[in-house]
Amino acid sequence: MPDHSSDATRADRLASLLRDARASGEALASVPDDLMPRDAAEADACQFAVVDSLGAIGAFKVMQVGDAAGSLGPIPARHVLTAPCSLALPSSRIRIELELAFRIGRDLPGRADGHPYGRNEVAEAIASALPVFEIVESRLPAGLSGLIGRADSMSNWGLALGTEISDWRTQVRSDLTVRLTIAGRTVVDSVGGHPSGDPAHALPWLANALVAAGRPLAAGQIVTTGAFGGAHPVEAGDTVEGAIGDFDPIAMRFTAA
Repeated sequence: MPDHSSDATRADRLASLLRDARASGEALASVPDDLMPRDAAEADACQFAVVDSLGAIGAFKVMQVGDAAGSLGPIPARHVLTAPCSLALPSSRIRIELELAFRIGRDLPGRADGHPYGRNEVAEAIASALPVFEIVESRLPAGLSGLIGRADSMSNWGLALGTEISDWRTQVRSDLTVRLTIAGRTVVDSVGGHPSGDPAHALPWLANALVAAGRPLAAGQIVTTGAFGGAHPVEAGDTVEGAIGDFDPIAMRFTAA
């Protein structure tokens, strides 16, 4: 039988580096070639080891375009904030994204027959939808992406949650109006533009991927599904305001550390 102990050791070593980078607020200068994840399972072993060290998982981010396999990142509950709020900048590399997210209303442990969840089953488990700010901070050297980015929780630091709407199916569409301002400057002003088209598109893939990983979605967790208009740098003193469709506006402020 193959010995996977060295795989676990590699993931643990990479997790230790990323954990230290989070704590220091400084990006890694480099990542040893022999620690680069070789597949999604190795990347996930690393990112779960890092986030587990920060306590319970409060949310996930997911990205999927079309029917190809997506990518995911766990988010520690301690970094899930409620807007309006203020946050002392954890580092000088913080960026902000305006996204739509969903609150899970019931556990999704996997189907008894072993078949994957379908779109309707997952939709029925959604309690609400809400605008969020994703707070983005890469711990990696510039230029690294792919599986190593997944190992770094897809560059997530945390989330700020806006007001939830339970009648979400009437509000979540591909043609939503979107506006994001930072310190009074408009950085996103568009109709649509979600990377998946439908903001709810990736939810079934995530639910099934987490069942396979032994980390199934649980009631109360938040899932954020991709940015409208990309990521934008923020500085101390900036107020960030966002609006998506008919959802209530969302705002937060960044202060000096």
